[in-house]
Amino acid sequence: MKTKLKILKLFLGIAVFIFLVSFSAKRHACKPVADVLIEIDHSSENRFVNDELVRNLLDGKDLRVSSTPLGNLNIRKIEKSLNQNPFVKKSEVFKDVDGNLSVKINQKTPIMRVNTGVEEYYLSDELTKIPLSNLYSAQVLLAGGPIKKSDFSGLKALSEAISADKLLKKHIIAVKKVEPNSFNLFVNKGNYIIEFGELRDFDEKFEKLILFYDQYLDKVGLNYYSKINLKYKNQIVATKRKNDEN
Repeated sequence: MKTKLKILKLFLGIAVFIFLVSFSAKRHACKPVADVLIEIDHSSENRFVNDELVRNLLDGKDLRVSSTPLGNLNIRKIEKSLNQNPFVKKSEVFKDVDGNLSVKINQKTPIMRVNTGVEEYYLSDELTKIPLSNLYSAQVLLAGGPIKKSDFSGLKALSEAISADKLLKKHIIAVKKVEPNSFNLFVNKGNYIIEFGELRDFDEKFEKLILFYDQYLDKVGLNYYSKINLKYKNQIVATKRKNDEN
């Protein structure tokens, strides 16, 4: 008899515990969001996204997070909506036991600012277009001319090659498409153009250019030549500036 009574008490205790947990969970689910905790990855130095922008997205007509009970929040829907923002690379959203909604944002990384004459945008490291922002202007390589989607991969490789070398990064600030398969590079000091040609053979071409800087330009000055041609294999052709161009 005592054994049966103990078993009965045990079952009653379990039942009461389940009821209390269920009741607490229901009360918790009916509460509004206590706070929205936003964490934005600024490791890439980009500032396209800020807290205000994220909060505006969360309280927009599609989500209405602040007026939705905690238990009715659709986390997948919130993440999907945030990921549709052109500046957001990836978002992570989760609820905690204190009733807070935590939002982590990774921004897209621009590698180049492109102006085709028809449209202007940033090119991301994922080869997608990022619109210009009223919040932030990225300090990246400039690109102009009739640039097409088929050029994106080559432009990324060019950007990576320039960024990897201190000397190139110091001098080269822009690239322009001048023919269907030919590009020129522009510098921030000196009135000369670098005729790069096709977007390939980066190591070979830039190795020649760096050597040319070390052996010639440092001695004669940045305005001695009007053009430096890297198109030809195993050689570099420099055009001396005419007297009337000085």
